[in-house]
Amino acid sequence: MGGIKSHGKGIQVTFYWNGERYRPTLKIPSTASNIKYAERLKGEIERAIALGNYTLEAYAQHFPTSRVARSAPAKQTKPTFKVMSNRWLLASSHLSAGTLVKYNQALDFWLSEIGDEPIDSIQYSTIAALANAQGWGAKNRNNILIPLRQVFEMAFLDGVIESNPAERIKNAKVQKEPPDPLTAEEVDVVLKHMQKYDAQIGNLFEFSFFTGMRPSEVIALRWGDIDQVRGLARVKRARTFGEEHETKTFKVRDIELNIRAKAALARQKPHTFLKDGYVFENPVTGEPYSEERPLRRAYWNPTLKALGMRERNFYQTRHTYATLNLMAGANPMWVAKQLGHATMQMVLTVYSKWIDGADKSQERGKIDAMFATDSHSNATRTA
Repeated sequence: MGGIKSHGKGIQVTFYWNGERYRPTLKIPSTASNIKYAERLKGEIERAIALGNYTLEAYAQHFPTSRVARSAPAKQTKPTFKVMSNRWLLASSHLSAGTLVKYNQALDFWLSEIGDEPIDSIQYSTIAALANAQGWGAKNRNNILIPLRQVFEMAFLDGVIESNPAERIKNAKVQKEPPDPLTAEEVDVVLKHMQKYDAQIGNLFEFSFFTGMRPSEVIALRWGDIDQVRGLARVKRARTFGEEHETKTFKVRDIELNIRAKAALARQKPHTFLKDGYVFENPVTGEPYSEERPLRRAYWNPTLKALGMRERNFYQTRHTYATLNLMAGANPMWVAKQLGHATMQMVLTVYSKWIDGADKSQERGKIDAMFATDSHSNATRTA
């Protein structure tokens, strides 16, 4: 075959591409077998040129030491999943500290599995298999998929990939846990047991039980938020992972304080009022709580365990407040406003069992009263 000849310590291959002559040299000995290899390579190159498929990248692979290959621009590779993850975290810095901690923890898993892969090479089948093979609970699985989808979505919006493979992974169905509030009697038992701790602990939990504030809102409450004349507490911030931020609903609300909440504040006043800062502080450190977990681990969980009560999260103080008010006959709309809900639909949906119970008790009371009156009238007529 023409165009193949020995050249110095290699074999020169000659071909025409885009109207120009190329004579690169293969840096291999000019043996019979290598000559045949050069002929086959020349044939492949000329076929690719005829089809219009030959590229500089292919040329650089065939003749890596040639002048043309050395001057060719480097092949642009797509960023890895790790690089895109870092870009996404940087763009998500506005999120709360708690949310970012959870997202970083979820991404740690994905980075260990696919972090070094070019993001355009990662397929649906790969991430679906990884997600389904870990034995995660349904809720945990769904949460770990959130930042994964977001990283791929950013890559898609940036034009790095043509589609988001994680978008097609469906969330698992999660069994929603119903409220698990305490009864009025159980509340008193819990608070009595907490008398073994510093007085400020009992004050905090009593205030939580009788305001319905979220734990993160309670530890962010300041004395300046309390209107002692009107008996109101303004809820406008929450505190998680040492960072203050807006409430969960991004709305400010005023809570009407009942007699038990006012009593807890009155007992707390000597401890922190003069500091003109947070209402509740850690009695051990004298500093504000950075999050609610220390309260849950040191006081709430041990108390329930000591009393033989079913395990519940700290958030159940909020559900307890709602159900106690509803069972007492409070207007659901008023309860919704106290809890910070825009409408009472959430209250009607979440607490319907307790509303039904209160209504039945009230109606039964009316019937009992009526029957008692009729019975008294009949007894009088008989006499």
